[in-house]
Amino acid sequence: MNNFDRITRFIVALLLLSLYFFGNVGGYIGILLIVISSLFSFASITAFCPFYKSTNLSTYKTSKEFLDE
Repeated sequence: MNNFDRITRFIVALLLLSLYFFGNVGGYIGILLIVISSLFSFASITAFCPFYKSTNLSTYKTSKEFLDE
């Protein structure tokens, strides 16, 4: 996971949490936002995204991809 992904996930997590804590969203949707923001926070702090691992996606370019450009 590159730095752009980490920063983006952290900002999205903060936005989702602010929606809940400022009272714009509540109930089950609010709880869902907290869960999603905690997953995004975990991914941005640890630089490990379970979604990327399960789908075999990567934002890193290999040396072969650099040579192909």
